[in-house]
Amino acid sequence: MRKLPLMFLLAGALVPVGAQPNGKVVFIPAKEIESSIHSAPANEMGESEIDLIERTPDHAGILLRRTKPGKAEVHQAQGDVWYVIDGGCTFVTGGKVVAGVQTDPGEIRGSGIQGGEERQIAKGDFIRVPAGVPHWVKKITGTELVYMVVKYPDK
Repeated sequence: MRKLPLMFLLAGALVPVGAQPNGKVVFIPAKEIESSIHSAPANEMGESEIDLIERTPDHAGILLRRTKPGKAEVHQAQGDVWYVIDGGCTFVTGGKVVAGVQTDPGEIRGSGIQGGEERQIAKGDFIRVPAGVPHWVKKITGTELVYMVVKYPDK
């Protein structure tokens, strides 16, 4: 958890101060984050998440823990910035979403990606996925992937 201060610096650099709820500073101690992410219930995809800042249509700061691969996704108007806190995965970007359907306005989900670029991401890695770029956690390395994602307007 020594990387948490960097994680919050990244979030602060991407989310304008005025976009924070009520203009308040958001601080969550590392011990609380560690406890919360491991006790949060997992959904059917093996994903637990905690909103670090209030979600709006323009931005979000989310802490996630995955024990299973997820669905391929495309955010048409938001970019994602990921910082891996623990674990790793095979992460696919680009290509075409297989069996993609719109699940929410501007959000497409599918069963996988055809023709994308695979890379191994692990603890300490940073990745930015611009709006419109398909991305997918294809395979978890080890038992889990814990990461923070900041979503920001990108169109």
